[in-house]
Amino acid sequence: MEPPVSAKAALLQALIAGESFGLELIDRVKERTDGKVNLGQGSVYPALRDLEREGLVKSHEGPPMPERGGRPRRYYKITAEGRKAAFEDRRIMGALAAFSPVKAT
Repeated sequence: MEPPVSAKAALLQALIAGESFGLELIDRVKERTDGKVNLGQGSVYPALRDLEREGLVKSHEGPPMPERGGRPRRYYKITAEGRKAAFEDRRIMGALAAFSPVKAT
């Protein structure tokens, strides 16, 4: 079964809580959904790049980290436009959750 939300929508929701990097965002989504949404690195990083191209998030490199061989982490932060999109996603998901299917007779 497919996840109930797209990687992009889940990442926007996770970024409302604050700036973070990819692996931490994966953990944040998993934790906040009680393990129901598990994003893979193969979907997260392309989704973050798409969100940045769309102007919904901004990124920057952190300081070099010895434990990463001197490579910096890339941090992502939601923009005002991204926040609007995230709240619209919430509104839509809430409307879908309230949808009551008709019973078959």
